[in-house]
Amino acid sequence: MQLSLIRRALLAGIAVVAVVLPGATPALAASTGAIGGRLTTSAGTAAPDVPVSVYRTGSSSVVARTSTDAEGNYTLAGLAAGSYTVGYRPGGQPEQYHRQKFRTWEADPVIVTVGNTSTVDEQLVGTGTISGRIVDTAGEPVRDLRIEGRPIGSPDWGSAFTDDDGRYQMTVLAGRYRVTFEPVQGTYQTQYVPSKIDQNEATVFEVTADAQIVADDTVLPVGNLSGRFTHTDGQPLRNADISVYTPNMYSATWAQTDADGTFDVRVLAGAYRVGLYTGDREQYYRGQLVPERADLVTVHGGQRTSITDALLGTGALRVRAVDSVTGAPVANFCASDQCSNGTGSVLLTDLPEGRHDIYLYAPDRRYFPRERTGVRVRANETAELTVKLRPGAAITTSVVDRQSGAPLQGVCVEAFLAKRVVLPDTNFMCSDRNGQVTVGPLKAGDHRLFVVPQNLTYGRQWVGPNGGTGDEREAATVTTTVGEVATGPTVRLDRAGQITGQVTDAETGTPLRDVDVSVLTGHPGVGAQDAYTDDQGRYTLTRLGPYAWPVVFSRGSYATVWSGDATSRFTAAAVTVTANSAATLDAALGRGVEVTGTIASTEGTPMRDGYVLAHSVDTGDIAGSGSVANGQFTIRMTGRQRIFLSYDVYVNEGEMHSGRYQVTDPDGVRRLARFTVPASGSLSVDMVIPTS
Repeated sequence: MQLSLIRRALLAGIAVVAVVLPGATPALAASTGAIGGRLTTSAGTAAPDVPVSVYRTGSSSVVARTSTDAEGNYTLAGLAAGSYTVGYRPGGQPEQYHRQKFRTWEADPVIVTVGNTSTVDEQLVGTGTISGRIVDTAGEPVRDLRIEGRPIGSPDWGSAFTDDDGRYQMTVLAGRYRVTFEPVQGTYQTQYVPSKIDQNEATVFEVTADAQIVADDTVLPVGNLSGRFTHTDGQPLRNADISVYTPNMYSATWAQTDADGTFDVRVLAGAYRVGLYTGDREQYYRGQLVPERADLVTVHGGQRTSITDALLGTGALRVRAVDSVTGAPVANFCASDQCSNGTGSVLLTDLPEGRHDIYLYAPDRRYFPRERTGVRVRANETAELTVKLRPGAAITTSVVDRQSGAPLQGVCVEAFLAKRVVLPDTNFMCSDRNGQVTVGPLKAGDHRLFVVPQNLTYGRQWVGPNGGTGDEREAATVTTTVGEVATGPTVRLDRAGQITGQVTDAETGTPLRDVDVSVLTGHPGVGAQDAYTDDQGRYTLTRLGPYAWPVVFSRGSYATVWSGDATSRFTAAAVTVTANSAATLDAALGRGVEVTGTIASTEGTPMRDGYVLAHSVDTGDIAGSGSVANGQFTIRMTGRQRIFLSYDVYVNEGEMHSGRYQVTDPDGVRRLARFTVPASGSLSVDMVIPTS
């Protein structure tokens, strides 16, 4: 009897892998399903002969592969039911995952069911090329040098190596790039095209689909930067860390001082700042405490530049605080890391001579913190500083177990004015072992308290007059007055329950992962998270008090929506939570309405990056957000609703501007701009904001 090929292979201990051949369309087995679709180019035409791979969601192992046919079609059969990631690898381009993602963990999962074919059509993202030639100062080609295209807001890097003639070519996604390389072996220092050592001075190359960008460069000559650092008394400063920076404080290279306090490094010709770090001391050449005031040291090719410096002498600073309204001394405050403990004075010692920034705050939370910058300290002297602190209000309350009345420690409380509610990313004001907590400093006004337990036993709540609630509108109002401490209602915590469910794409029914789920909205740039969906689109919201809660769902390119497909926390269909059990709430996210726009300064300069946030006029909650790139933004939103806009954007590196978008009415008065997001269609907004 003849054995089959597979049976013989198995008996011989040989592993057999079944591969679905390109263009094959086998009948679906009774226990399997398939994935099929069409791949097109960025121009919308068929993309033939492109390898297609299928991975188990969350895994890098390929379970099936094929290639597209002449019309861009493909089919992969024989797949067990479950969740998969589909990838496409066109020649010379990074692998792309459905839908139009370049990291597997960002890809949309594809669900395969028994006896069915899941349709997955995909369009390749447009690419262009960056090419050029790298030579040395003598005009000779530089061989085997790795060249990188570093993206600005683009999802993937490009790279290539120079050939024997110093030439290179890389395929990159459409976007904005800086071209870099590291010509000095062992230093990891970066040179930017054209012949720059500082990222801010590099050319930004705009690459569009099918474009060919040329980026030639000449490697800068190399010089030496050496120096000697000593203690104040002239003794060598051993084993100190030396960092060499470009003028805009990008790291160039580093070293450590030897037994004689000296160091020596090779760097590209250019201007540098030098930082010195030893113990808890930080200093910059020459004799400065902050890098912005450091001297620039110019290094020339083929030459050695030497510097010398010594640790600064130390002095002391005595700090006092007074009430900015009454002028009365503030007895209890902290300056930097030391507190007055009721004495009204703080003595800071061992401060290097120079100018310091001093941060003051009141531990009883009755004054707003303040920072005094540029306070002068002289060696061997004690300087005096008096700071005015602006008084605020505070709320004190106690936290207890609702059933036993026992005080609870480690329960955090936030106070919110109307339309200022946001999911807290960090909790600072939490109850002590006696259950006591003071919230502040606060502005005068009507506040409501939101409570966040730090364990899973108890549930969150809005604090009502006699217990918790999931509705802000039912919470007790605590009126605060500047200079006074108001007493809020006792926080009576109930045992926690949960809400669990699945989130899918409203159009395709595909489960969506990485959807943020919460009972409050939060700033996308802060990273405040409550719960998020897994690769099956499932989530679990924990630490919820046994009340009726509105729930919000948000994810990147989808429109933010509240439970019941509502646009607002106050119009959402609340979900009733029961202690020690889980309620169920599923949701489907759609693309919604596209809100697009531009954001620039009054001088016409586009904002470089950051966020534009849309807020509900009714609640102040974040109704959608969009990242800014080169002065443009897009926000997906659920219509119909009234919104206003805020922004956190950068016009230059490190220069941030934040605020609510205002316009000038016919009477010359600045007012908050409000817009109506339509039920369908689109909305366009061009924002001009002050930057000075």
